[in-house]
Amino acid sequence: MKNGIFATINVGASALRMQISEFIDHKERTLEYLIKPLKLGRDTFSKGYITLENVHNATEILGNFSDKFKEYNIKNNYKAICTSSVRDAENKYFFIDHVRIKTGINLEIIDETDELFIKSLGVKNDIKDFQKMEEKGLLFINLASGNIGINLIRKDLRLFSAALPFGSLRICELFKGVNEDLKYRAYEQYIHKMRHHIETTCRKIDSVKYLVGSGSSINLIIEVMKPPDFSIDKHSIKKLYDKTKRLTTAEIAEQLNINSYYAEILKPTLYVYLSLMDLVKTDVIYFSKQSFPNQLTLYYTKNIKEKNLNRKFISNIKNYALRYETDEKHANQVAKFSKKIFNKLKPLHSLKSKDLLILEAAALLHDVGYFIGINNHQEHSYYIAHAFSMPGFDAETIDIISIIVLLHRDKHHLTFDPRFTSLPIEKKLLIRKLIALLKIADALDASHMQLIRDIDIGTSSDGIILTAKAFKKPFFEEIVFYRKNRDFLEIYGVPINFKLDLLNV
Repeated sequence: MKNGIFATINVGASALRMQISEFIDHKERTLEYLIKPLKLGRDTFSKGYITLENVHNATEILGNFSDKFKEYNIKNNYKAICTSSVRDAENKYFFIDHVRIKTGINLEIIDETDELFIKSLGVKNDIKDFQKMEEKGLLFINLASGNIGINLIRKDLRLFSAALPFGSLRICELFKGVNEDLKYRAYEQYIHKMRHHIETTCRKIDSVKYLVGSGSSINLIIEVMKPPDFSIDKHSIKKLYDKTKRLTTAEIAEQLNINSYYAEILKPTLYVYLSLMDLVKTDVIYFSKQSFPNQLTLYYTKNIKEKNLNRKFISNIKNYALRYETDEKHANQVAKFSKKIFNKLKPLHSLKSKDLLILEAAALLHDVGYFIGINNHQEHSYYIAHAFSMPGFDAETIDIISIIVLLHRDKHHLTFDPRFTSLPIEKKLLIRKLIALLKIADALDASHMQLIRDIDIGTSSDGIILTAKAFKKPFFEEIVFYRKNRDFLEIYGVPINFKLDLLNV
């Protein structure tokens, strides 16, 4: 947004927050920032649902926020986001519908990976040397009330990304029945499980040089420790933890002059940070003072964005495929031909640049299932592809990629598979268009020998002609081409034929 007023609402686990910002020539000025404490997370993390009382309490607060919309004439210039306290609640859809009916506010549940992406993007734009840290290896942690989001980044690669149920309030709720003087031991044991999970699933943890923190926990750390800059040393955190770990919540609140909620979550918050600092062998954690509503505001008004996101996505897809010992040369060849066919046939398929990205990703992942077994490898490829995640790319994009991977083989009949048949018509059409292109590209390296060096595409009275340039006659490729070109005819209504151009040695 270049000019105008924009509002952001964050329905969090411990409070509902609203920021109203004015933009003039892309520069943001906060007009109002409202915080209304309401521990929805205590309901969700202990009972599994939001109580009716708190549904009404939240609706009343959001109704007051809605009045601000009228005051500033905001109308539809807003985003209202729910995190884990609503996302994990069994009655989340009732909650969202009730709020919409009573206040007119349309709440959206943000996916864990999107939440982590926006927060890391906000921090990246706030910490001066963040990009240099990424180059050397950085563990970004977003410790909030419900979850802890983790991103291990080195250069352009996300080596590990996860959202784990170790948020500070969630931990407190889990052990609320333990005696106050023993709670810290329970916290330490449970947080050790988190550390063990990260150690065993993230083999590249040794490559981390820096630790960067974000989330509601940072507000607590700042209030208690009052750091002079954007970093806190391990010794200071350890000293505070040793001082408070045997104290009751009331004693912590009194001695540190903080509210009871902050006092309650202090011990698990400090120990999570200490555990992760030990894990990555660092004595300093860096942080940003940006609030989540501020990060949301800058993101949804397009005033912050990830540079070269599509290139980084493909780099991460390639790295992911290599984990499953994919035939890298074949995958790259199929991806190269897929892109060339897509670009040459733009007037025919009318697809968008994002669809090309989906096609390239599917081409790189289409054979990863061979790592598990040769029989029905497309099924194995499907759930490997479906397990991929990267902040900045929604689950719907990954779903489409994985379905294309599943259906790229002739043996798999898409008309009978509920993973395809349950999709809306526009998604079915997109998938069929891309599958038709992928099958042609895959056929051009059917032998996995990279015999065809390049291709060209033209038209004739008989349809489309794909000219394959090779030094040797690719016998198997031509046979497979005519087995797989049927989909192209069925979806585009025009035949595609094979022509060989033998190159001089």
